[in-house]
Amino acid sequence: MEKNFSKILSKLNFRGDKVVLGVTIILSLISFIVVYSSTGVVWGHLKHFLVCFVAMAFFYHVNYVKASVFAPFLLILALALLFWTLLSGGEANRGVSIGGIDIQTFYLIGFLVVYVISHFLARQLNKGIELTPRASWILIGIILFFCAGIAYTNMSTSIILFLTSVVVLFLGKVRPKYILTLFAVVIIGVAGLWVTGIGRAETFKGRIHYYLTQDNTDHYGDQMILAKAAIARSGITPTGPGQGVIKKSLPEKETDYVYATLFEETGLIIGLPVLFLYLVLYTRAYRIAQKCKGTFGMLLAMGIGFWFTCQGLVHIAVNTELIPATGQTLPFISRGGASLLFSGIMIGVLLNISKENNLEAIEDNIEK
Repeated sequence: MEKNFSKILSKLNFRGDKVVLGVTIILSLISFIVVYSSTGVVWGHLKHFLVCFVAMAFFYHVNYVKASVFAPFLLILALALLFWTLLSGGEANRGVSIGGIDIQTFYLIGFLVVYVISHFLARQLNKGIELTPRASWILIGIILFFCAGIAYTNMSTSIILFLTSVVVLFLGKVRPKYILTLFAVVIIGVAGLWVTGIGRAETFKGRIHYYLTQDNTDHYGDQMILAKAAIARSGITPTGPGQGVIKKSLPEKETDYVYATLFEETGLIIGLPVLFLYLVLYTRAYRIAQKCKGTFGMLLAMGIGFWFTCQGLVHIAVNTELIPATGQTLPFISRGGASLLFSGIMIGVLLNISKENNLEAIEDNIEK
């Protein structure tokens, strides 16, 4: 099967990372099974995946280095999307409505921020100069601004953006004192939200309270209780696709708690490999980053790989009650439109980075 897959890609003249593409396809196939068993929807989900893979194919062909000339405009776009999202709804709003279609914007905003800070750092490091204090504070300011804006309605995505940014800053050789300052400000900001109750802070506090005390008086633990029950019911004797019982009572069974749905019906047979696939995705992103000659590709590949793996692990940890509840979907498995589109864009960029690495390696061999 692996040889047939490689032959197909060779005929298509695909020069990107085959493992990244393979992992994405496997996760997508699993998604069809679990979403169909939960909702009975096929065509609608298929349309979303078609758009996702078209976007992936498009950005696979867009040279990420040449596209970096638009970095300042991408930052402006991220700002516009953030303000539009925050001004278009209440504290539970996470997207915008275009033509009656709700589009969650925070994943795109997060990717744009990671892209911009990776480019900013790369420009300095490629010149062989140390990042100035002014440039460091600009980066810290950008990260804090977007993390704060996203945290108002989506704390978990804000935390993922923060952690991904820290990884990029560390790899980009930003001085530790600036990274520590970033941590300190974020801790103070979270404490401020906790005390003031601004935005979704009350929901955040309720989920933390349930996680620490198991007191479900305010029903903040309803979903997690059902998710744990669905996982515990399966174990090594899954019910089979479409045969889940607890999932019928589980809200967001095809999005925020799709892993519990998947585990109830497929058990360890699929549940553990899915966890493994997200780790594989990170290791491949790491290998792609290692092969990059330029700093920009290295930082961007690591940022994308860390984002996906972190999001996937957070989703699984919530479903197994290892951490408090969040609203994170499972990349390429949860049902969604905009989230799939933006995930396709990010994987497309990662595949383009790997393609450029392979083309550079071929050119070097020819020169030798």
